Amino acid sequence: MKFPLFYIFSAFAIIATAQVQQSNPNAFNTGLFSANIEKTECITDAQRESVRLKIAQNKQQIKNNDSKAFLHKGAAPLFIMPIRSNPIYGGYGYYIINNQVDHDLTPNGNLTDYNCGERTYDWATGNHEGTDFVLWPYPWKHMQDEVMQVVAAAPGIIIDKRDGNFDLNCLNNGNPNWNGIIIEHTDGSQAWYWHFKDGAITTKNIGDTVESGEYLGAAGSSGSSVIPHLHFEVYDANGALIDPYAGSCNTMNSTSWWEQQPDYFVPAINHLSTHSSTNFDTDCGVVENTYEELNFVPGDDVVFRIFYRDIRTNDNTHITFTKPDGSVLYDYDFTSPWPTYTGAYAEWVFPVDSSWPDGVYNISAEFYGTTYETIFGVNTNLGSQENSLTTLAVYPNPTSDSLTIENDFIIDGIEIYNALGSKIIERKSKESSVTIQTERWSSGVYFAFISSGGKTVSKRIIKN
Repeated sequence: MKFPLFYIFSAFAIIATAQVQQSNPNAFNTGLFSANIEKTECITDAQRESVRLKIAQNKQQIKNNDSKAFLHKGAAPLFIMPIRSNPIYGGYGYYIINNQVDHDLTPNGNLTDYNCGERTYDWATGNHEGTDFVLWPYPWKHMQDEVMQVVAAAPGIIIDKRDGNFDLNCLNNGNPNWNGIIIEHTDGSQAWYWHFKDGAITTKNIGDTVESGEYLGAAGSSGSSVIPHLHFEVYDANGALIDPYAGSCNTMNSTSWWEQQPDYFVPAINHLSTHSSTNFDTDCGVVENTYEELNFVPGDDVVFRIFYRDIRTNDNTHITFTKPDGSVLYDYDFTSPWPTYTGAYAEWVFPVDSSWPDGVYNISAEFYGTTYETIFGVNTNLGSQENSLTTLAVYPNPTSDSLTIENDFIIDGIEIYNALGSKIIERKSKESSVTIQTERWSSGVYFAFISSGGKTVSKRIIKN
């Protein structure tokens, strides 16, 4: 069955946006739009030399205090991923990779990444020299929530640390005032972690050691930056730039520096959600209003969005809406008309009328063999996802035997629904910590709605 009334695409490639006409005659479309990718110098050679000079000064001070520092022995490190999600984040995904190292050293529009693609950028006089892990979707909101945590990709010594700089920048203009960490590994190689959120950095200082996976900071947009992200840049023991990804077009190093090299394409759904409005906030540096909503009444429009990572032309998504009684309301195959985008979203609008029965509806979307789910209600009290309880923690998630829900304030109530929209738990509370046994739950996705102080927040729970 085809979706009624409205169908809108929007996609992002670096800073590019697009809206694409759809063949459905009932679709609302606005044509195709694309913004130019910014080709400006992210940091000058002189500024890089200034960083290296500061590193040399810091290393000398460290050696003055510890003569055995920087013995430089052993092989080059093998990295784990330099990011992880905040443990209380309940979404499916939280980032995309927009820019890789540029291996075509001829600047001004000559682009080659390690995989022989063009997932990189340059400018009139230089080339991008790192990997950018970008928050997606809602980068500014997720920055404030510290969803992307930066961790040490390998053990080493902190040789530079900067904090206190403005972190809502929207220009790639050579601004050298970044927040971040630089680590030297036992072999003498270095990893530069840049653009942290102000005040969200490790308490460790220059000269302290860190272990692989240790928290360093949270992604932000400090320094020369247009969006909250981590810029991860690596140099070998001789000070030469390397690309940790091995590939046929990597001209810098012949082997991978990853313990397990991530795939180039990672097609996935980062987020799917229902909204009360088709408004989509895009102002740079401004925390987005997501307009997410779970409860609707006849006369409302259910605005449904899927946020993709690495979607390509003709990629298929099988979407199913299920009524409260388990019967199918809509069953639809969406085939992407886009070229390849690192991040994109599709949007549908469903008018709710009196024929829609009251209760909880399930939405499932199957993409590349993985099923993603969310729910919404008609004439229910599910509440709004936009309400936030910033002190709320739900763990462990995924869960096996038990689930703990903690808040700094009294938890008034908890409702948990399975993926079919059936309520399996309703509990009133007068405590700030509640533990729920989950060992008898079937494996799958669940949705918890937690009320405290007049606010309700939803959390997606995975049962192993």
